[in-house]
Amino acid sequence: MWVVVNGQYELSPEACAYLAGLRRADSSVSTERVYAGRAALYLSYCHHVGIAWAAPTLP
Repeated sequence: MWVVVNGQYELSPEACAYLAGLRRADSSVSTERVYAGRAALYLSYCHHVGIAWAAPTLP
């Protein structure tokens, strides 16, 4: 099982819920591992740039 943590070493509820959905859909462990890293990168980018992860916009 893979999880994503934020900068304060707390579980990221959004990413963990997404990964749990992958597990429920019977995705492979490799898929979950790769998607966990990509979700972490996306959420980190959104936080760093100051945009909402659920509603990204272009400048």
